[in-house]
Amino acid sequence: MEFAVLVKVVPAAESAKFDPVRKTIRRDEGELFLNPFDQRALRVALELRRPGETVTVVSMGPPAAASAVQETLALGVDRAILVSDPILAGSDSLVTARVLERVLAEHPADLVLCGKWTTDSETGQVPAELAELLGRPLVTAARRLVRSPVGDAFEVTVETETGSARATFAAPAVVSVGEKIAKPAKRAEDGTAVPSLGNLLRIDAAQLGFAADEVGLRGSPTVVGALLDREPRRIPVVFDDGAPEERVRRALAALRTLLARPSPEASRPDAGPVDRPPSGTAFVLVSDDRGRLDRGTLGTIAELRRIFPNVGVTALFAGDRIRPEEGEALGSAGAGSVVVLSAALPVSARGAATAVGHVMQREPEAIAGLFSSTMFGREVAGRVAARLGLGLTGDAVSIACGPAGEVRYAKPAFGGGILAEISSRTRPALATVRSGSFAPRTSSGSVPVSVGSGPAVAPDESLHWVGRDDDPDDGLPDPASARIVVSIGVGATPMLPQVRAASARWGAALVGTRRVVDAGVLPVARQVGLTGLWVAPQLGILLGVRGSPNHLIAWRQARVLLAVNPDRTAPVLTGVDVGIVGTCEEILPLLVDEIPHLL
Repeated sequence: MEFAVLVKVVPAAESAKFDPVRKTIRRDEGELFLNPFDQRALRVALELRRPGETVTVVSMGPPAAASAVQETLALGVDRAILVSDPILAGSDSLVTARVLERVLAEHPADLVLCGKWTTDSETGQVPAELAELLGRPLVTAARRLVRSPVGDAFEVTVETETGSARATFAAPAVVSVGEKIAKPAKRAEDGTAVPSLGNLLRIDAAQLGFAADEVGLRGSPTVVGALLDREPRRIPVVFDDGAPEERVRRALAALRTLLARPSPEASRPDAGPVDRPPSGTAFVLVSDDRGRLDRGTLGTIAELRRIFPNVGVTALFAGDRIRPEEGEALGSAGAGSVVVLSAALPVSARGAATAVGHVMQREPEAIAGLFSSTMFGREVAGRVAARLGLGLTGDAVSIACGPAGEVRYAKPAFGGGILAEISSRTRPALATVRSGSFAPRTSSGSVPVSVGSGPAVAPDESLHWVGRDDDPDDGLPDPASARIVVSIGVGATPMLPQVRAASARWGAALVGTRRVVDAGVLPVARQVGLTGLWVAPQLGILLGVRGSPNHLIAWRQARVLLAVNPDRTAPVLTGVDVGIVGTCEEILPLLVDEIPHLL
């Protein structure tokens, strides 16, 4: 068996520099290192390799990436390939996948491994696009991978939004790995390394058969436009003196004043004048891999109807059947029709992408195609993009209409500090949407919606799912639609039972920081942050949350934020509207009976 590991050389966050012309991160200077997720994929490949088998590392990047790629040879890699050419600069994920597919055509591998995403983009689009171009199954976010004693069969455990799932498969395949699968492949702790056993092979675009207009900025179907600074301007008021009762009393008064103001949602400005308001159809995949309505998509539908009032929204539902209440919810959100893509459960992302692609191709007036930023949604979207040659924006948190009626998405960039506006040269313009980016705005009562049938979803015979371990339902509301969302940080985890009880009393959704989720205190589906959910409640309550930028960025659309923290210098107290200095133990009991009266 031959292994290939795809690695990306990324800049350190503190040394990353922005190219104002290409609107991309500069990768030709500053400190560069192998993407940490890719380092884990490399360790897995080296451990799975048997005598007589080879591991090849493949990377695409500037000449400055050569040193980091070369170092993999000292870790035991048999061959390292760097695709480097000035005309490749600015390539989007689809062009990157096409380049990697050409390399693998010349240097075949049975098992292709990579990280589930990279630290400089975090959208995870390339694995799905590459798997589609190669015509292979994709295993996403593997956290355990075991090879059979004989042959090319594997058992895998993958992360899901609600726990984990187990499957068996055989090579050829593409596998993306998560953080927990292994430690990164690095030099020995003493800094020593085995001598390099080979030279770095350098390849340019022409050697792979690409013309200049097929790659880079010119060949990419997505285009980066304006860089937007739309962070909420919160002016924190922090109460840090007096008895706990006095601090809470004054904080509650401040919250009442803030919540009494007109909602900013009602006065949100439009993108600007539109010369040609678009008409046509927008598609939204509204089901998950278990054939159930993904309620996070209801807000997406409502936002599409608000931005494009003349565009009809067609919901695509992949599953064994759609339930009446699910159809009513879609109609209330603004969907004009539902197309059911009949599928056996669990729904194959590979088969769903084929069915969705057929539906989109039959609609010449399609302007947009949207998917949830879940593991299932990302794979379907990436496969559709590769199958149809369409531009794909990952993790969109905003939708706008451009002057010519084009669809424009905005996504977090450069660590979430700004939003990058992305448009597509192709139609329909595809995007995955961060859960919680748009609050559902459903009408009251039943709204008629037509339900039709589309192509069936073929099962993926190359992947056999053998079990699923879902985290128990905590009985609390969905963070994407709750009016109150409570986030617990490491500092408040000893109070988890009391926080759960308070959340239930308030009818609030309970979420946590990445560190809390990584510690197993809350399931993955409850992680809020740059790499998790985005939430837009009327009131967000952050308990014991220190306030890293990666967590606070996901609260940017919350109307009012309250933080409780014992450390007056904690960053969270500079990023919220109201802060109370104190421990969760002394402050939470004083809030339990008061919070319900605020909304």
